[in-house]
Amino acid sequence: MPNNGPEKQHRLDGWKSIARHFGRTTRTIQRWHSEYGLPIHRIGGYKSPIFAFAGELDEWMRNRGRAFTNEADEVPKPAQLATPVALDESDHRKRNLDGRLFSAVPKARASELVALANKMWGAVSERTLNRIAHLYSEAMNLDPRNADAFAGLSAALFSEGLMGCVRASAAYSTAKAALQRAVEINPELLDAIRAGAWLKLLSTRDWQGARRGFEETLHRQPGNPRGMVGMAMLHIAEGRPKEASGLLRKVVDSNPLNMAITSLSCWSDYLAGNYLDALIQIEEARARGHFGLVFDATEALASILLNGPGAQIERIEALCMESPASQVLRGVLGCACGMAGQSKRANEILESIASTKAHKKIHEPYALALVHIGLNQRQEAVKQLERCYAEGSLWSVGFPCDPILAPLRDDPHFRLFLSKCRYPCQ
Repeated sequence: MPNNGPEKQHRLDGWKSIARHFGRTTRTIQRWHSEYGLPIHRIGGYKSPIFAFAGELDEWMRNRGRAFTNEADEVPKPAQLATPVALDESDHRKRNLDGRLFSAVPKARASELVALANKMWGAVSERTLNRIAHLYSEAMNLDPRNADAFAGLSAALFSEGLMGCVRASAAYSTAKAALQRAVEINPELLDAIRAGAWLKLLSTRDWQGARRGFEETLHRQPGNPRGMVGMAMLHIAEGRPKEASGLLRKVVDSNPLNMAITSLSCWSDYLAGNYLDALIQIEEARARGHFGLVFDATEALASILLNGPGAQIERIEALCMESPASQVLRGVLGCACGMAGQSKRANEILESIASTKAHKKIHEPYALALVHIGLNQRQEAVKQLERCYAEGSLWSVGFPCDPILAPLRDDPHFRLFLSKCRYPCQ
């Protein structure tokens, strides 16, 4: 049973107090905490003051001793740690062995965390991506030589940017740094090669480099879901959404719990002009408990193109109430209002999105472009699409075939923009 007595409740405030308890330096105590999990508590964020309970510290020390020697009484008590002891040669050998075993603990824990994060990809959603990134980050801190942790963190970060959970440009910057570290440790790591392909697709727009990375992924690991989704995104950039839709349906069938892939499958149906199929797939996904920003925006876009903008304004308003954080959804509402002749309201929505983006952590130029399209302000729409492309937004991958951009297809500014982007469909 847990110890809730006076010893457990005796509180030590600050690193110096804890160091005195063990008779060690503050730096040693901080290292024990970061590398070996010495139980430290905080109230608030990571910059908040720290404290610990004496009973927990002593129990931690005893448990560490049992793990390595199976002899609890051989472990020195905290008060004894400050007393220097003369060691003979056999003691030195034993101390070195215990040190090696002690240092192996964080590596083992890091491997466990990476394995857990890898397993979570099978049922990933916009909400779980942050948890996956946290697990990889924790593993990376425990074992700075764990290439899988760095590659996994890179994948999780660009996925967060792709799905609109965080600002794409900021997510990709950190993802690049994590990927670079993974490659330094193990340049042949498959996860690193795949993560590099995704970053080439979304950030540097190296279409051929992305293709080589995804092809190598599927050659070495046939049927890999993230590799297949990457190839589907390339099909979309090539202006072949039907091929992408067929490929994503296969991935969804083998990964039914993966909300992120399902949402991309719905979006590819919309891009292919299969609006009814997209709406049916979204309805089925919602019945299974799937949700997210891409689902909402795709439903709104498919609805106004299938049934007309005026008839869908009320439904899109309801979706905006359910997902107030979705700027793209508000952009679709503004687009529908503009197309339906409600220009005053469309301009109000445009002003609302533009006035909030400055202090939002996530802002999406695609939302502003949609409202400009509804108001038939083509040149302004193209300017926002250029920003969207520069930031590496998911929506920019679909520009060559996005049906909502049809009014811009004969616009010289839009044509010039597409030629500069050098999509693989050109």
